Amino acid sequence: MVLVITVVLYVSVNKQRIIRQVTMEISDQINGRVNIGNIELSFLRNFPHVSVLLQNVSITDSLFNIHHYTFFKGKEIFVSINVLKLINNQPPIKGIWLKTGELHLYTDSTGYTNTYLLRLKRDTSGSTRQSEAKNELKNLVLKDVRFIVDDRKKAKLYDLVINQLKVGVYNKEYGLVLSSRVNILVKSLAFNTARGSFVKDKVFLGHFNVLYQKELKLLSFDSINIQLSGQPFNLSAQFEWAGAQPQYKLRIHTHKVSYDFIKSALPQKLIRALSIVDINNSLDANAAITGPLKGGEPKVYVTWHAKDANLNTLFMDFEQATFSGFYSNEVVAGLSRKDPNSEIEINDFTARWHGLPVRSEKIRILNLYQPLLTCDLTSNFSLTKLNELIGSNTLYLNQGEGNVQLNYVGPLVKNDNTNSFLNGTVSFKNAVIEYLPRKVEMKKVSGKLVFKNSDVFVENLQCEVFNNTITMDGQAKSLLTLINTQPDNANINWNIHMPVMKLGAFLYMFKSKEPGRRQLAKKSTLQAIADKIDDFIERGRFQVKLNAGKLIYKDFEGRNALADITLLNDRYIINNVSMDHSGGHIALKGSLLNQTSFHMANLEVNMDNVDVRKVFAGFNNFGQDGLTAQSLEGKLSAHVEATMKIANDGHIIPSTIVSQVDFSLKDGALNNYEPIKKLQHFIFKKRNFDNIRFAELKDRLEISNQEVRINRMEIQSSVMSIFVEGVYSKKGTTDLSIQVPLSNLKKRDEDYNPENIGVNKKGGKSIFIRGRPGEDGNIKFKLDLFKWYNKEKKADTVLNYKVTG
Repeated sequence: MVLVITVVLYVSVNKQRIIRQVTMEISDQINGRVNIGNIELSFLRNFPHVSVLLQNVSITDSLFNIHHYTFFKGKEIFVSINVLKLINNQPPIKGIWLKTGELHLYTDSTGYTNTYLLRLKRDTSGSTRQSEAKNELKNLVLKDVRFIVDDRKKAKLYDLVINQLKVGVYNKEYGLVLSSRVNILVKSLAFNTARGSFVKDKVFLGHFNVLYQKELKLLSFDSINIQLSGQPFNLSAQFEWAGAQPQYKLRIHTHKVSYDFIKSALPQKLIRALSIVDINNSLDANAAITGPLKGGEPKVYVTWHAKDANLNTLFMDFEQATFSGFYSNEVVAGLSRKDPNSEIEINDFTARWHGLPVRSEKIRILNLYQPLLTCDLTSNFSLTKLNELIGSNTLYLNQGEGNVQLNYVGPLVKNDNTNSFLNGTVSFKNAVIEYLPRKVEMKKVSGKLVFKNSDVFVENLQCEVFNNTITMDGQAKSLLTLINTQPDNANINWNIHMPVMKLGAFLYMFKSKEPGRRQLAKKSTLQAIADKIDDFIERGRFQVKLNAGKLIYKDFEGRNALADITLLNDRYIINNVSMDHSGGHIALKGSLLNQTSFHMANLEVNMDNVDVRKVFAGFNNFGQDGLTAQSLEGKLSAHVEATMKIANDGHIIPSTIVSQVDFSLKDGALNNYEPIKKLQHFIFKKRNFDNIRFAELKDRLEISNQEVRINRMEIQSSVMSIFVEGVYSKKGTTDLSIQVPLSNLKKRDEDYNPENIGVNKKGGKSIFIRGRPGEDGNIKFKLDLFKWYNKEKKADTVLNYKVTG
């Protein structure tokens, strides 16, 4: 009781002294201007402790009038004082409560800082004061206090709104333990303001212990549980001020956190870097952040694990994705910890892409300033699943198995050149593929597509088309780039190998293309890709080279067939086709122009020493019946230039043939050729006209409008010698003139070897026979005693000369 009375009397008598001492405790430890609006004392509630209430306190530095940042301001500060220690001249402050205030540590771009106010003022008096004794502060309470570190020189900004902070201070043998209960809104935690803030606008909640070891200058906490805007986290950290380069280390762990939350807790530049992907499911994540306390970029290393997540990227979207990965901003130690030295890596990636299983061992993104993507992708799937994805108007997959093994190394941008960085293979087997525009089904399809940058190679593509076994390979330079930009300029070199080519099975090539039927009503997932494939097939340039051991068409059979054909959108250009045929050789070139209901053909054919009967049979007698395969024998050499229309079923439309045929027929014979046999009505009735052998037969035939114009042609045969000219027509306008020299009156021996004398020879005295259609339409031969044919021909020649002249 005596002690209490003594304390009360002491405080009453020394009130002003106590106030001055509290003020001295504040002002003596700083070197700035202190303003206190009001001071009140209370010692009855917590006796023998006295509470000092400081109101409207502000502290400013010497350059405040220039930068206008108040170092400290507080609306209400409660200071708990132990009176007994005050009497004994010991540090009396036991606790501090600050309500509504702000501590603003400011450093300008030149390095000037107001943080010198935190340092104790030097005592030049040499006296020992009570402030030098050990302080006994036991608790600190902050409410509605803002703490700002604004370092313009080092580009740092820490801005914390302390809703509530309660700290209990306990001295232990191993250090100072701070028992903390916090509720803080993080406005900014920017280690580099140019890059943005960590945990911006996140509320930090927790109850944990912090250890400070004075001798080691080390502040730390280990495995504390906190919440950041409702998301649980486990933290460990060390802040070490010892040495020339003070460092800090921060470890963070969280479970089932959303990817959006992770991004929102990172600086803006990291958010942009990580936004190249999006994950809609929760992750398990860990982060390690280390850096210098005196300024500089921290090292950030974040790891994560996801299961059954949806992953969206610039290129593809995945479902049921499971993977692990990490982010680092220090790929090369020693280089600046910025986007160019950063990376994202995803490992052991498995997912489904629109129902197709996909896998990747490693997906790596380097240089987040200009991202460079390196990844592998593998998949095994049923080809039929591609129909819904592609929705092509051109191709439909009925069955088969596919395998994809792709690698991409290139920029993480989606543009027209993206595909140029793609490498790998797409293989397939046991496939059945339908080519819709021409309704062609390819069976037993197997092969491999190889991608090398922008080039595409087709290797060992095997299939059956209408019972033709086909092996193909090809290549297309820069195809993956041109398919996006200039499909018209895409060139595909295509090689076809066939042991036997049954040409009749490929007459579908003459059919006009029909609009493809899209197989699915709904819009396909890869509509844009499908359209590009369709566009490429329709507009690209195919350079086809064919090698067939045997080529068969009806009765025609060629061997060692070689073809070089260019397929364009609206035409086929036949650069060269050659083959061996019946002891001779055939070569042709030309073009086919695709029309709606037919094809316009322009051909140049060279035949060398071929069997004329087989040629006429194989080519349907070239659309005429004047001379047919049944009538002819011999070895034919010819040069043919022709234009014609070919119907969609592949047959030649005879009325459209316009041709010029220069031919030579050696070792020739006419068998039962009716026009010749009809001559027996006039001459040599006892001679055998059934089989006539003749010397080399050569002439130019001009075919047009279903008429064959025979220029004067010499026929030296085993039966007789004649000269033939005129027009043979299927329209009823046949007009043939046959000159029979009287030298034929002498019958020729069976071993007679006919020889030509020259087509321009007059033939001596002769009789002339003229053949024209009779009333029944058949050719009737009559004697032309007055040579009317020659006279009419001469008159027509003069008339044509006058008209054209």
